Amino acid sequence: MRLVFPVFAALLAVAGCAPTPAPAAGGGLLPPGARGIDLSHHNGRVNWDALDTEGLDFMYLKATEGRDWKDPDFQMNWREATRRGYDVGAYHFYILCKPAKEQAVNFIQSVEVRDGTLPPAVDLEYAHNCEPYHRDAAGTRAELQAFLDRLEAEYRATPVIYTTPEFHADWIAGHFDRYPLWIRSVEGAPDMPYAIWQHSMRGKMAGIDSDVDLNRAAGGMPEE
Repeated sequence: MRLVFPVFAALLAVAGCAPTPAPAAGGGLLPPGARGIDLSHHNGRVNWDALDTEGLDFMYLKATEGRDWKDPDFQMNWREATRRGYDVGAYHFYILCKPAKEQAVNFIQSVEVRDGTLPPAVDLEYAHNCEPYHRDAAGTRAELQAFLDRLEAEYRATPVIYTTPEFHADWIAGHFDRYPLWIRSVEGAPDMPYAIWQHSMRGKMAGIDSDVDLNRAAGGMPEE
């Protein structure tokens, strides 16, 4: 369900009148068509030997949320995924009503590895979120920019933005175009350049009892 916080609806409508450049595709982030999943504590315990039979190439693992929450399964998932040779990255669920600086510190404290990984990713969406910390759109975007800048300086890599088409249109387009996009679009291929396409939230994988988010790197789906 699309939810635009009422306080900002008018501001976003005005901002939406401006021309919107095409976002960066993030070419080279992963090999074309690479298959991956993202995991968090919601997926439960993973049978990694069974999961290895699926032939996956990469994984993004939830590390943190907001300014103080840490995924209890992150460290275990990270150790197993890296030990088994997957391309691995960590992501942070960004809470709009919490200060960016504290959220960045939370992620950096949890994700210690700096080299040989996928770039850090930030999950930006309306679901399970709250009204923005700042009372204007420019202030909210400035907070998000501060978060992205802090991660880029720390990890020496351009962060990936995970988002939905709705959140992208309202907040990202025209403001954060240099960042590779990881787009959730379960109804069909995204209508914008992207680095990763999350094409299903109800995938099935050996070794995981719950539904799994399925992802493909750009260039590997027949619908493209």
